Amino acid sequence: MKKTLAVLLAGAMAASLTACGGSGASTAQTTAAAAADSKNEAAPASSGSGSYTLKVNTALSETDPLFIALTDVFEKNVEEKTNGDVQIEVYSGSQLGNDEDVLEQAIVGAGVGVITDPGRLSNYVYDIGVLQAPYIAESYDEALKLFETETYKKMETEVENCGFQILSFNYYQGERELFTKNPVKGPADLKGQRIRSSGSQVVTSTLEAMGANTSVLAWSEAYQALQQQVIEGVEVHLSAAVGSSMQEVTKYLAFTGHQQLLTGLVISQSWYSKLPEEYQTILKEASYEAGKSASENVIAKNDEYLKTLTDGGIQVVECDKEAFKTACDKVYDEMKYSEVKAAIDAELGR
Repeated sequence: MKKTLAVLLAGAMAASLTACGGSGASTAQTTAAAAADSKNEAAPASSGSGSYTLKVNTALSETDPLFIALTDVFEKNVEEKTNGDVQIEVYSGSQLGNDEDVLEQAIVGAGVGVITDPGRLSNYVYDIGVLQAPYIAESYDEALKLFETETYKKMETEVENCGFQILSFNYYQGERELFTKNPVKGPADLKGQRIRSSGSQVVTSTLEAMGANTSVLAWSEAYQALQQQVIEGVEVHLSAAVGSSMQEVTKYLAFTGHQQLLTGLVISQSWYSKLPEEYQTILKEASYEAGKSASENVIAKNDEYLKTLTDGGIQVVECDKEAFKTACDKVYDEMKYSEVKAAIDAELGR
């Protein structure tokens, strides 16, 4: 269901960051009191009449292919196949809070989920952030292969051991590029420019390696920050740039292609475990189908998005992509991702 008003979750519970299974991992692990409270939020026994409700949060607009796939494919399939016993509510524009807030709600058992990226999940299982590292993949197909490796599957298990359930990680949002007020042809042109970062450490490190200063802001704040000259640019994929009207507040587009953004639908493991096994399967299958639909639409509409942006005044700058790639090499050492990258490279034969 398309929701336009945020729903405040009663009795919100805090989670503290502590170690959680896996190499070099960190996680939000609840206190004993919060764990006890989460039992009270567990899904009730099935009655065949909307016994379970899952609220799904995304930072994207309602016109974005991912939002449309969540409502038209995920929501529709789940509700039809469970005869309405599982109700899905999809929220745009981070109405339920930022990704971190929703993940903390999920970890203590609330019936919430979020479309999020590997960088956010690295707060819980550190190594998974490598999947968002610069130039780890250079195409959609190559990015999908990352999620087929045994290295990823091990990290996925560790994430789920931390209290989450990954329904699927195949929501492709596109290639990340630079949208700026000043032309950027190479790393030197980014010097001194303030570029918005999501707050994920791997994103911040990537932008700084590329030459930028970073400013951590929620995506919903980016337009106003650009309008008010708080920042000079953002790194974002074309569909989100159009959805947030970046052509109105930036002038230049550099196809740096520093990231292929695959995101996942992540929900509460505690809430998920209370579902009948049949419903668990339905949620996973519906999420995968929604991710596939969204990804295909994003790819199919990229030319349309670019035309909208250029018609709106955006100028495409021919940039030195190889220079950016070279500048980003140090991110793997800085983030201590060299070993896990080597394992992925070995599995993919590259």
